[in-house]
Amino acid sequence: MTKPIEPPQRKLCPSCGKPLIAHEGKDTRPALYCPACDGPDPLHSPKAIGWTKSWLRPPKRAP
Repeated sequence: MTKPIEPPQRKLCPSCGKPLIAHEGKDTRPALYCPACDGPDPLHSPKAIGWTKSWLRPPKRAP
């Protein structure tokens, strides 16, 4: 009896243990990243950029 073919094992994140995802970079080789640990930067989200461009500012201090 032959052994069934198993899918290749995915590399796991050393920090959280979730599977890494290949991301096509500028190089010819894809880079691996963890969507949980290396997710998008929240400070570059559309909401955060909108907050910085809004009219809301911190209150001015009295001298």
